[in-house]
Amino acid sequence: MYKCIRCGRQLEKTFGTTDIECECGSRVFIKERPSVEKIVKAR
Repeated sequence: MYKCIRCGRQLEKTFGTTDIECECGSRVFIKERPSVEKIVKAR
């Protein structure tokens, strides 16, 4: 899932698509990441 920087709308990029554009005309997006905390043990 991607989020448009201009209007905040969530978009989904399908496989094989290289170009995505929001309905507001923006082509700049933020990739949404799950808010999962990872714990890594140091050796």
